[in-house]
Amino acid sequence: MVREQIPKLSKSRFMAGLQCYKRLYLECFHPDLADPMDAGQQAILDAGTRVGELARNLYADGLHISEPYFQHEDAVISTQAALSDNSIPSIYEAAFLYDDIMIRADILARAADDLFDLIEVKSTTSVKEEHLPDLGVQLYVLGGCGIPVRRACLAHLNKEYVYQGGDYDLRQLFSVEDITGEVQPLLVDIPSILDEMRLHLSNPDPPDIKARKQCSHPYTCPFYGYCHADETEHSITQLPRASQKLLDLLEEEGIEDIRDIPADFLGLNATQQRVRDCVVNGLVHVNPELASALAQLEYPIHFLDFETFNPALPFYIGTRPYQVIPFQWSNHILGRDGQLMHQEFLNEGFCDPREPFARGLLETLGTTGTIVTYSNFEATRIRELAQALPELSSDLLALLDGRIVDLLQLVRRHCYHPEFHGSFSLKSVLPALVPSLDYSDLEICEGDQASTAYAEMILPETSADRRGSLRKALLAYCKRDTEAMVRLFETLRGGEFPSYKKTYE
Repeated sequence: MVREQIPKLSKSRFMAGLQCYKRLYLECFHPDLADPMDAGQQAILDAGTRVGELARNLYADGLHISEPYFQHEDAVISTQAALSDNSIPSIYEAAFLYDDIMIRADILARAADDLFDLIEVKSTTSVKEEHLPDLGVQLYVLGGCGIPVRRACLAHLNKEYVYQGGDYDLRQLFSVEDITGEVQPLLVDIPSILDEMRLHLSNPDPPDIKARKQCSHPYTCPFYGYCHADETEHSITQLPRASQKLLDLLEEEGIEDIRDIPADFLGLNATQQRVRDCVVNGLVHVNPELASALAQLEYPIHFLDFETFNPALPFYIGTRPYQVIPFQWSNHILGRDGQLMHQEFLNEGFCDPREPFARGLLETLGTTGTIVTYSNFEATRIRELAQALPELSSDLLALLDGRIVDLLQLVRRHCYHPEFHGSFSLKSVLPALVPSLDYSDLEICEGDQASTAYAEMILPETSADRRGSLRKALLAYCKRDTEAMVRLFETLRGGEFPSYKKTYE
């Protein structure tokens, strides 16, 4: 049995099908199964929209085809009228339909000899592999509609652009690359790819495709939660840094759960073998070197965490697209006598937060004591601050001179708990080792949410009440991160893991 009628494809659906035929099928027939869009994802989409609108000014005096996407036939009619008017130099969101594929071209600019330049706008800072078929399917449709294209271009943000204040210098902010030569060869395969997609869409059931690497490459699939809902508790995908070759080898042996991997299975590296042994035997692995490493920390011990944001379009003079800007820190300070003190900073004005952030950081960290972080993120930001603030450079770099200890690396190297499920992130390690502490009572629970909240907080149009609410939520979240590090440190130092046996090397 096959479907008598299948939906039209679009550029986005074509790209979804290239990632996974099951994703395409679900987007067409079961969009309600998609994961809810979080604030971070929405912020990325909003940034892309803003970048796209700015890029139109590179091709000024054009006509915007204003019909929404669900009125595609009307948009096609408006586009045809604009194409017939030679006084219109460029068309934004031009709509076309060919071979049951709907596209909206970001910018279609008139060129010499009745040709057109096709410009796809991306909010990235370079041309990426996945951009090529995006432009390829547009060329396929334009060719079918009889639109002669001189060049297929990708306009992206220029990561070397430094904002000088005022209006953006668009010719410097954007790079427009002619990638016709890379896109053109893809056209020959598009008809067969479309046939394959439509074959899957004609079936009454979604294709049986296992959740694997394609679920997060090149983007996280919106149906990730749905496709992983029936995954076993200790899926082989939880093996740290498992290659597709290893996953395929395990599947060939009929193995989908780590607990089913034989002890003598070849192909696991040392870390993966440790994960397998802990999961199979219900053990916590603790290397005695961990206690030795923790004992070497010097008091007062500073547990440090930063929050940052990286706007696609730079906010502050002297910054670049996507430059990481730290705006908040939390520092829990553990004294030798066991006393715990907390200090914090959150930039609340509209000015560049980096200098007040750095000055406060230097004051809270002083010149003595180990600085504990969870990853090298904070160290990287300190180096960037040292480069951006020459007058504070030597003091900032001194923080990196033997004082920072990365707790993540210690955990990854010396400890494994079956409830990590293959991840060493703080959000995975904490519930396993410190189950009494979590983030469920907080309004902000993830770093992306914090970035989005801060970007909203500093908007001039944000109300005072909303700004106060965001401030409170940001302070609570960053404080919880460093509190979690303190509790994790105490657990690791004490070596007590209830309900699990321990194995030592």
